[in-house]
Amino acid sequence: MTSPATQMEKGVRRRLPPPLNRMGLFDPYIKDGKKITEIVRLNPVEVFLAGFIPPMFGSISAIAIALIFHNDEISNYNWQCGRARLPSLSRIINLPVERTFWQLFLLFHVPIRVVELITGFSRYKRMRNVNYKRVWLYELSRFLYFVVGLLELIFLSGLSIIGERENIQVHVIFFYVFGICGIVHMIANIFCHAHSLYYLNPYGRLSYYLKILFTSLYVLSTPILVASFLLYWRKCITWAYDVFALCEYSGVFLNICFHGCAFFDIRYKVTFSVRKIEDVVHPEPIKQPVEALPEKH
Repeated sequence: MTSPATQMEKGVRRRLPPPLNRMGLFDPYIKDGKKITEIVRLNPVEVFLAGFIPPMFGSISAIAIALIFHNDEISNYNWQCGRARLPSLSRIINLPVERTFWQLFLLFHVPIRVVELITGFSRYKRMRNVNYKRVWLYELSRFLYFVVGLLELIFLSGLSIIGERENIQVHVIFFYVFGICGIVHMIANIFCHAHSLYYLNPYGRLSYYLKILFTSLYVLSTPILVASFLLYWRKCITWAYDVFALCEYSGVFLNICFHGCAFFDIRYKVTFSVRKIEDVVHPEPIKQPVEALPEKH
């Protein structure tokens, strides 16, 4: 009978990863009757930066170019209740140069965000805290995290492609649905984070509290945005439109910062690897010729 220490040693030995080759990739190995060959491995920080920097750069560039170089073009139009100092985000991405920066960099990061959603959806299932008993609520939040996150990307792409000059009604609908999806996705993400192993140190709690901070500011800016919009168009209070524009700018940046917390979620915890999986073909044993026995007379 083996001792618990020996059993533990055998279990650890079985879980050890295969050796690495010269390129830093796993040597081909066999698992569950499958031959697994690692083709390429991506640094998770580099994947994160590829999904974080483009939308941040694109949004900042679009707003900065509009305010510095094209301020007259976005301000000199028929204001119903007086000319405001700051334009809305929809007016900014209506201009050709700003629209190019916005669409190029924001749409570029969409596939990477999809990879992030798939990774989070899978890992939240495997890393659920077993001490949390309301599994149905956790699973509901996990599916909301994934489905609503995809809808957020769809409506972000939609409002980026269909601007005011194409169809203002559709653009406005996409913009507000995008905001609602963002709030639901953030809350679901925080809930799953709190009841999974993502909450553990060294970066789990820092990421958790940053997510709460960005979500709270994002939610608080929503009623201010709606109220300022109504004050301008119904009460003709000119400065209210500036507040509305600032809420739009801050909402975009808070959304990007929230997704930036993924840096703490994947660092030292996730490896992006492309592997080839194929069935193991066992060669048939070679049949040796059987010599004929001499006949008995």
